[in-house]
Amino acid sequence: MAGFALRDLYMKSPIRLQQWMTTLYGMKLWQERYGRTYERELVVLANRPKDEVLVAADQLKRLNAFLEFCATHNAYYQKLFEENEIVLPLQSMEELKHIPILEKETVRKNPDIHSNIKTDILGRTGGTTGTSLQVHFTKEDYQRRMAHVDFFKAQHGFIRGMRRVSFTGRKICNPNQEKPVFWRYNRPLNQMLFSLYHVNPQTIPHYIDALNRFKPIVLDSAPSAMIEIAKYIKENQIPLEFQLLAIFPTAETITPQGRAILEEAFNAPVFDQYASSEGAPILTECTHGNMHLHHETGVIESYGDHEEILVTSFTTHGTPLVRYRIGDRMKIGEGTCACGQGGTFVTSIEGRESNYVLTPNKQKIYEGDLTTVVRVLPNSVIQTQYRQHDLYHIELKYVPDLERFKPEHEEIMRSELELLFGKEVVITLTPVQSIPRGPNGKVIVIDKTA
Repeated sequence: MAGFALRDLYMKSPIRLQQWMTTLYGMKLWQERYGRTYERELVVLANRPKDEVLVAADQLKRLNAFLEFCATHNAYYQKLFEENEIVLPLQSMEELKHIPILEKETVRKNPDIHSNIKTDILGRTGGTTGTSLQVHFTKEDYQRRMAHVDFFKAQHGFIRGMRRVSFTGRKICNPNQEKPVFWRYNRPLNQMLFSLYHVNPQTIPHYIDALNRFKPIVLDSAPSAMIEIAKYIKENQIPLEFQLLAIFPTAETITPQGRAILEEAFNAPVFDQYASSEGAPILTECTHGNMHLHHETGVIESYGDHEEILVTSFTTHGTPLVRYRIGDRMKIGEGTCACGQGGTFVTSIEGRESNYVLTPNKQKIYEGDLTTVVRVLPNSVIQTQYRQHDLYHIELKYVPDLERFKPEHEEIMRSELELLFGKEVVITLTPVQSIPRGPNGKVIVIDKTA
């Protein structure tokens, strides 16, 4: 519970002290993200093959190395491989299909899924289904992933250390804060963090003023808030005093309409990317509009009749993901992309939504932010679903794990929701045995039925 005490101290501190604490946290992130492994991976990426045959051979080699690791250091996979007579190394990518599918529930409940190695970073996610998951990362894996993201951005002109604005789902401001300073500065990364939760028609002018003062080179993170600001800029014909190199959305699916609004308002191109808090393989957008799998980070397979995918990630040594049913849907392209890069590419990502509910002051709380409420729990909530009865009443239905859920976990969820909605909103917490799935088989996180 030390983390909660530190967060309470942060929330009760004056803004100037919060800025200082944000910089301290930025120093911690710097140490985790950058180091020898990061630099070595950048060298690998600078010399990566483009030829289809070379890419396939390199991917298979990396897959076998990862599976050998699982067979040596992970009790779950040792048993799984033995029971299914998996012989390593695999001779082709097709043989990967002999390994059974990994479900979220297995990751959530089975302690053997975590490898018997030292891990430095605990990842938490609510996922697109509202399932609370905790996964373990080594610092080396974390740095490899960071290198891939930075390499992608560098292809579009952004170099680490340039000024950037990130719209964050972290609670960096008190929900009832009156002073219009809804951002905090992360000095080590030269990054201004903008609060997603405070974006509304009344506060947007303050956000625009802050953008003009900071003059970022790029914008990144959830596109929904950026689109709200872009609409306001267009409708009010507000001049901008900076020129962006690019906009890098994450976490939510960006529609063609949303992309057009961003590009017109900010006069900069949008380049999309895909990853996940669990550590899914990384995909990034090329100049021809397709999303390319970074084959060095894993494998993506089509599954089922609704373009669902399975992911195998080579950067998840702490909690290995092999044929993991992540819950997202993608259209995988055929042939070779016109950009010339070999390997798997995706023409569209269908699985991330930007649905939302409203706070009393008309701030939008998006689906991705609602699912983070259970991240702080020790894998004790199986699923969640929200219903907004009115602006002053939000209901959270949740399926508890009867073996892990404790009474104090409900108060933790209530506290997390109060940070999102404020204390004037009535919060109803309703434990249920199950939550019905939608037509596409996914849990509906925000229920808007009558």
